[in-house]
Amino acid sequence: MSTLRRLYRNTNDIDFPKIWKRMLVISAILVAASIVSLATQWVELSIDFEGGSRWEVPAASFDADDAAAVLDDEELSDVRYQEVTLADGTEVLRISSELHDIDEGARIAGALADAAGVEPGEVTVSTIGPSWGADITRQAGMSLVWFTILLGVYLAWRLEPKMAVGALAAVLHDVIITVGVYSIFRIEVTPATVIAFLTILGYSLYDTVVVFDRVQEGLRRYGRTGQFTLPTIMRRALNETFMRCINTSVTTILPVIAMLVVGGFVFGEALLVQFSLALAIGLFLGIYSSLFVAAPITAMLKEREPRFQDIRDRLAGKGVDVSDTSWREPRAAGRTGVEAAAASSGASTGRSEARPLSVNVGGHPPRPRKSRPKR
Repeated sequence: MSTLRRLYRNTNDIDFPKIWKRMLVISAILVAASIVSLATQWVELSIDFEGGSRWEVPAASFDADDAAAVLDDEELSDVRYQEVTLADGTEVLRISSELHDIDEGARIAGALADAAGVEPGEVTVSTIGPSWGADITRQAGMSLVWFTILLGVYLAWRLEPKMAVGALAAVLHDVIITVGVYSIFRIEVTPATVIAFLTILGYSLYDTVVVFDRVQEGLRRYGRTGQFTLPTIMRRALNETFMRCINTSVTTILPVIAMLVVGGFVFGEALLVQFSLALAIGLFLGIYSSLFVAAPITAMLKEREPRFQDIRDRLAGKGVDVSDTSWREPRAAGRTGVEAAAASSGASTGRSEARPLSVNVGGHPPRPRKSRPKR
């Protein structure tokens, strides 16, 4: 059977605990690189956060060099140029600067109109004061903080506190790396990007809750038998939900990629690019963090619980290789001595136990057949 067919039939058995350490190292490197970049150069904020002026000039015969020739004498700071195509197909040159004076912004708009050979009304100008930008920045930060707090409270109630810690670690992992990508590659952060960051938290949480819900089901079903270590139960749960996480994430990522391609390469609309790029990065990270960040952190926390330590010590005392997390069917009660010995032998040798078809799992004798009356 091919690997893809095993995945779709949920017969796959990927050894997730074996590759957790390597993936955590990769995550630590990415998070560290993002933090270093944020500490040294922060992110490139749009004028919506820092305040400033933005001009849009029809770009039929007007480019960034022409605009630079007009603005060289204005002594403006942090001037940025971007050629975009609006939804109606109009090509414009978008110019932004840290200028906060409305009258100066209107005067420069007139100079740009003269240089481009268009009417002054065709050059749009918007000016945002520094106090409004600071207020937007503060509100965006508070939104992230409150969302994280409410998310932790909900997960602790819906699942359990240790799973909430693992889920929050995965969410922070996704946000830090996504913001780090924007910082490293100097991509402008706009209000649309902040909205995308909040959306990332929801998608990352969805995959994590799906995985943890199956983990809880496995703990209720197999945790009390004393036959399985915690990594074994988590490995089975991750394999059972792996394809579901892939399918739901891929069906979400495809429209986002389409929006990124159409918005960025067809229309050149910066707003769509800023929103969809953050979503695409966060969605890919959401799949990864649910399996390789939230799960191992939760496993490390829960494996320290006395009941799982007792199970591990008891199985090791019976000669079972506790480092082997491959799944074995649980031994059922009511078997004969020969069957119990065979099951014990299969567990000690690390082989999966095949249940005989004639085994009566419930331990009750078979119901006798009723004799048919003679005619």
